[in-house]
Amino acid sequence: MRDNLEKNKTKISKQMAYLLRHDPSGMEISDEGFVNLEELLKKLKKRWPDLSRGDVRGIVEKDPKGRYEIKDGKIRARYGHSIDVNPTLEEAQVDILYHGTTPESAQKILNDGLKSKGRQKVHLSSSVDEAVKVGKRRTDNPAILEINIEEAKKAGISFERASGRVYVADYIPPEYISRKE
Repeated sequence: MRDNLEKNKTKISKQMAYLLRHDPSGMEISDEGFVNLEELLKKLKKRWPDLSRGDVRGIVEKDPKGRYEIKDGKIRARYGHSIDVNPTLEEAQVDILYHGTTPESAQKILNDGLKSKGRQKVHLSSSVDEAVKVGKRRTDNPAILEINIEEAKKAGISFERASGRVYVADYIPPEYISRKE
């Protein structure tokens, strides 16, 4: 049975992300996006009966994108929500961030700005390599946009660090976005 859990860690993580970001029905969720870890585990055990609290902690600790946080017996997704929560995150301490997308979407973004679509916030990457990986989910040849965080902050736009590789913001006007060649 443990082998089955090992093979399904990605599926379990995706299910955790879905429940915490989009559909926490049956679980009480705070304004910060936290749910009781035991409530989440109970939902996950319906599909993976042998799943333990330690397994969930291991998924959280080993998640390369830092999607989750456990604190005081509660768990949350740090970013990516489509539900109405507002996780408090630390302010971004960087001057430039990146966004990977399709060439068609890049042109639209350069004209209209970067808007969250179906999520509460825009997701940005800390490096060009990360932005390329994100863009490759939608196209073989992604366009990389560079966001001038320093100038956008001067205009009052807020950027938050969701994890070591992912940053989030509300709408970013086009004057702070350029295409990286």
